[in-house]
Order: sequence, then C-alpha cells, then structure tokens
Amino acid sequence: MAHKIRQALLGNLWLKFLSLVIGAAIWMMVSNADNPTRTQLFTNIPINIINQDQIADIGKVVEPEGSSVVTLRVTEKRSVLERLSKSGTAFYVEADLNNITALNTVPLTVTCSNPSVTWDEIDISPSSLKVTLEDKVEQTYVASVSVDGSASSGYEVGSTSILEGKNIVIAGPRSLMNIINQVVAPINVAGMEEDSVLSGILKVYDKNGAAFTESQLSSLEFKDELGNVIADHTVSVSVDLWKIKTDVPIVVTTEGSPAWGYNVTRITTIPETISVAGTDEALELLGAEFNVAEPVIVSGAKETVSEEIDLSTTLSGMEGIKLITDADPTVQVSVVIEANGDVTLPVPLSNIRFDNRPDKMNLVVTPADEVSVKVHPLSADAAALTADDLALSADLSACAEEGSYEIPIAVSLPEGYELAENVSITVVSTRQEAQTE
Repeated sequence: MAHKIRQALLGNLWLKFLSLVIGAAIWMMVSNADNPTRTQLFTNIPINIINQDQIADIGKVVEPEGSSVVTLRVTEKRSVLERLSKSGTAFYVEADLNNITALNTVPLTVTCSNPSVTWDEIDISPSSLKVTLEDKVEQTYVASVSVDGSASSGYEVGSTSILEGKNIVIAGPRSLMNIINQVVAPINVAGMEEDSVLSGILKVYDKNGAAFTESQLSSLEFKDELGNVIADHTVSVSVDLWKIKTDVPIVVTTEGSPAWGYNVTRITTIPETISVAGTDEALELLGAEFNVAEPVIVSGAKETVSEEIDLSTTLSGMEGIKLITDADPTVQVSVVIEANGDVTLPVPLSNIRFDNRPDKMNLVVTPADEVSVKVHPLSADAAALTADDLALSADLSACAEEGSYEIPIAVSLPEGYELAENVSITVVSTRQEAQTE
C-alpha cells in the first residue's frame, strides 16, 4: 500500500511541474489583465532647495531661473498609481546645492512616500535646476500696519504698533532688494471689543504695487532691528481700540470785523456735526463741541464769506483724537454778513403763492423746504417781523415747457421795510407721462 502511494506522488513529476508553470503563467496573465502597468503624469511638483547655507557662506544667494516646479512621469501598476494623490504630494523633489555644477545647474532627485514606486520608475522633467548666483544685500525698511475689518460697534482702531519694532531688516538677492517698495503687516480686527495683540504675516510690495510671490519671499530673510530672526515672516501687532463719539457739533470762529455798518449774524457748517474716535482721556478733554482751530477771516466783509476748512489741521493738535474711518475731513463754512438791522426770515415753501402753474407738467422746486428772505428796516423803531408778515408769490408760466428755470419770488413787505436781497427758486419742469388705460 505504501508503495502505491509513493508511486502516485513521485510518478510523472515532469507533468506535475509543467502544470505548475502553466498555472503560474495563467495567474500572471489574469493578474496583469486586471492590474496593468500604466504611466501617469504629476505636474507642478515644487522643487525644494537645500544646503543654501553653503552658498550664503560666500556672500551669495541662489535664485532659480525659470519655473521652480517639475513634471513627473511615473510608470507603475494601476493599483499603485491609484493610491498616489493626484496633487503629487507623495513626491519630494530636491535640489542639493552641494551638487551645483560649474554651469550653475543643480541635478534633481525625487523620492516617493510609497515604497512601491522606485527611482527607475520616475521620469523627471526638467532633470536639473538652472540657478543664478547673486550678491546678498541687506536693507532696513519701515513697516506699516494695514487694518481690515471693523471692530465691535462703538469702537474703532485708534493706534497700532509692531512689537518687534517698526524697522524690519530684510536680506536677499540684489535683484529682489532693488524692487522692494513697501513692507506691510496686515491684520483683521473684525468684531474686536478690547485692546489686543494680533499676528500679522509681513507682505512685501514692489515698486509697481504688486505683492511678492511665495517664491520671491522664500529668497528673503526677515529680522528685527536687533538682528533677531522673524520666524515665518510673522510679527505681533498691538491694537488699541478707541471709543466713538457721534454728533459732535462743529464750532467755527471768525477773525476781524466786517465793514462799518455790517455784522456777523450767523455761522453755518456742512455738515453740522462730526463723529470722532478717541481715548477716554482725549474725549473728556474734547468736551461737547469740536472747536475748529482755524478762524474764518471776515475783515471788511459786506456779504457772506464762504470757505472750505480741512479739519486735519485741528486734529493734528489733538492727541488721541481722530475722525472715524472714511469720514471726509473737509467742512463747508458760511459766515453770513448782514447790514446792521437786517433781518433774514425763513419762509416755508407752503407760504408762497404759485400763479399760472402749467398743466400736465411735473415741477421740482429747489430749495424744497423754505426760502430765506433778507429785509432791511427803514428806521430803528420798525416793528419786529415774522414770516407770516410777508406775502410771497411766483409766476410759473415759464415752466410750461420742459427745462430748468430760475423763477424770481415777488415779496410784499409791510411798511417800514425794504427787500435787502432778491429771492428766487429753481424749478425743473418735465412733461407728465401719458396715462394708458
């Protein structure tokens, strides 16, 4: 019995071996058909430059020429390729400056985080990095802070300062250093309710106002004025919030005296009030009014003096006070000069009698609320006047055609007064659209 079993196991060995080979071949064919070898491209893989200190030791800086990314052509099994990120993050491309050639080229090497992908299965294009050796120079720049966003209601950013110091020392290749125009630390204060310290990543702008790219920034070293390296180009910015005070009346004074027989009757400003932001101490010192430092000169004036005043001059002498963001610092000032005894009465438009109003015309009147009537008493004992003592009328017959018209106002005065200035209104007349049924 044992002899028969041994004969069955050992007999026809060559046929059994052939069957094993054929089975393996069939398995490989089926496996390859299901998991074929393919080639896939991975683009925009960044080049990592290492050992730059070797070049810095001789006072030089390396600047890549052309693109600092490569394209990889990987040939592997489909199952392996599918496990690789399409973004190419599984690949690491390196340019070692220790291997720089006399032609200023650096051979590139590539490794893959997946051990199934070997060096001989990767084709890299280009295969080397062309570089330029430049002189390394250093320069100091005054950094500013740019603020984005709005603080919590009732507050505004009053002052900012970079804790590392406003003087930022930058070192880099001469070609880049020559085009630097501005260094800025941007911060976002959206929703801030109290004084804080925020982080800002320094941005560099060239002389055309364009921001440096990440590639350009990577060629620069940032230090504070004491020589401490500023890691990741990040600085700390101290932000002080100021309280906002709204509806502060603007007060303007005059200098000099009007002509004999005339005086200043009133001073008006547009706008009448402003909104400011300031420290608690500064707002308390400001008080209830904003007193403009520059007076309006009225010496010898016989009529209204109008002037535009820039509040920046006044604000420059106030520590801890500023206009709120985007507020216009200019104010239109009118100093009304009238002869002694003259009276200016505001008369509502509803008190004016409009004659010959044209049909089928839309009329828009300016001013829309009231007109000012200036009258002069003929004697010192003339009775006091009110708007109701005046009779005003206007003839609108000229407005029968479309256009803009200056319409004189006829003023009837009580005895003892005369009209000091002519009164008129502006009327824009347009035809009414025909009504459709």
